[in-house]
Amino acid sequence: MSDPARQPPRVWLTLPDGQEVRARLHAKRWTPSGWRYRVGLPVWSVTAAQDVEPVEYTVYVPAGDDQYVRPVEGVDYSAVPIEERPPSHPYLAPPPPGADMHWAWTIEQARVGGPGSRPSGIIVHEHGCKLAPAGGAELTLDDALNAYRRPGTKACQDCAAAEVLSRL
Repeated sequence: MSDPARQPPRVWLTLPDGQEVRARLHAKRWTPSGWRYRVGLPVWSVTAAQDVEPVEYTVYVPAGDDQYVRPVEGVDYSAVPIEERPPSHPYLAPPPPGADMHWAWTIEQARVGGPGSRPSGIIVHEHGCKLAPAGGAELTLDDALNAYRRPGTKACQDCAAAEVLSRL
């Protein structure tokens, strides 16, 4: 038998028919629809030799308002691993269902030696970035990606541009 101190912590799991059973909380995961808990349920399984053996069935259930998973009093959950975290910037998160959202970008003509000097490349900014030139044209994501692919183009490190465009 495995060491109980190394097993995932126990939780109360509410089944679809309303029964509450003890389960084990294996991990948390971020999905486009929110956090999910990966819980393991002890069940009996029939082997190929027609014997019965205990196994654990794991499933992801929505996290949140204790509708599905509730903590067991006195149990420490601080060591539960997070399999996937939410995006680090709102641009990397999927938009909420039905939202009419778009990414907006602008470019800056970088110059060696400041204004009036020769161009040295392009910097792509999130539209509205404090470092972007005032009154810059609003670009679509495709326009921003096309600009970003050009040699010598950089993405602003102050706004979301570097993180978002490098991933895309």
